[in-house]
Amino acid sequence: MPFLARLRLRFRILLKSESGMALPTALFAMIASLGLASAAVMSSVGVQQGTGRDHDSKEAIAAADAGANLALLRLNRFLGSLSLANPCAGPAGESQTPTAGWCPATPVEYVGEAFYSYRISAYNGTGTLSVVSVGTASGVSRRVDVGLYSTNGRNPFADEKLIGQDGIRLKGGVTIRTDQGTNGDITLTSEKGKSATLCGNMRHGVGKKSPTPGCNKEVLEGQRNLPGVEPPVGIATSNSNCRLSVTCSPKTEVDTFTAIKGKKESAGTRTSTQPWDAKHTTINIPNNSRLSMGGRDYYVCGLFVNGELIMNAGSEVRIFVRPPQECNLSAGAVQVEFTANATIVSTGYIPQQGSYTIPGIYVIGESTVKLSGNSGTNELLLYAPYSSVEIQGDATYQGMIAGKSLEIQGNATVESDPNIKKPNITEASLLSRTRYVECTGASASPPDASC
Repeated sequence: MPFLARLRLRFRILLKSESGMALPTALFAMIASLGLASAAVMSSVGVQQGTGRDHDSKEAIAAADAGANLALLRLNRFLGSLSLANPCAGPAGESQTPTAGWCPATPVEYVGEAFYSYRISAYNGTGTLSVVSVGTASGVSRRVDVGLYSTNGRNPFADEKLIGQDGIRLKGGVTIRTDQGTNGDITLTSEKGKSATLCGNMRHGVGKKSPTPGCNKEVLEGQRNLPGVEPPVGIATSNSNCRLSVTCSPKTEVDTFTAIKGKKESAGTRTSTQPWDAKHTTINIPNNSRLSMGGRDYYVCGLFVNGELIMNAGSEVRIFVRPPQECNLSAGAVQVEFTANATIVSTGYIPQQGSYTIPGIYVIGESTVKLSGNSGTNELLLYAPYSSVEIQGDATYQGMIAGKSLEIQGNATVESDPNIKKPNITEASLLSRTRYVECTGASASPPDASC
């Protein structure tokens, strides 16, 4: 058979035969299956990546919120130090220099694996501030802008007459017949054979604790900050210190110093240190003696009483204790101390006659106050916002007492007549939120752009 005829015959046979069709069919089916599987895998990867981004985004916004909340806490702590001359305070209260109306960004701080940093607008005297906080988690960043406004303060003794800003420690058989408050804990430590009497509302700090008071009073929670002492302008040169010295003119204005022996009283012997140490500007009243003060504002480095201090009727004595550094003393030094039979009495405190005047002691700096009288009733207003106050012994304290920390032990009694005039002090204003928005983008210039 010719070659071409045989070739044509084979082609006709191949065209009519179905042999070998399974292979291409299987190949086409496998390709289709791979395509469908690839689409499912790509869809799953896309969903997982989206879930991961959502998780990181949520962590980033949570970190940004944490930064804004911490900024508010720190601002309220250091708000009293801000001024037009000192418009920025860092995380530890340190003075900072603003740039284009904004304080420097804080160092990065972590919340779990996420982190944040924030910036605060510079103080401008309007009471309005802004915080822009940026949170980042696994490369995803979110930015929030929180507006703040300072609310008006009020008198720190408006509700409570016994205050220890950072904490109050009670021990033994103390008797408290007034409301007390702190931003920390109120702790009560018992002593064998002694039981405390707590008859007043008790405010502890947020998340802190306190004992349960009696007399159907309540346990409250909240935070309040004590403002610093602002002595009268010019008090360093215009004060009543001269009345403590025999060199004061006229002589009729010299504060009376009396020696007491039994029932006999006579003029006390003045020395270079008693009752007035002019060199160290301290008042020193020894045992068996009495100093009757009739001036207005005294400006001293220390008040040390072992005898009796009397504020004359008609006088509103205020004793301002200077900061330790002005007196060549270290921080925490004892600048006010009542010992043994020390008492402080106001002849202007006569409730039966509607007279409620008591002397005021204002401790300006960071020092220690020790009230350790053994008997009698002390009538005073003590305001020492940066000092630790320690009260012990058996004496009674009638009035108002505030310190950075407060410790009362022994059989001391603290009570307050609601008619006693409160001092002219206003609590530091507190900042509160007025606006919260999320900004577009992770960072910007200025910090609150696109917010």
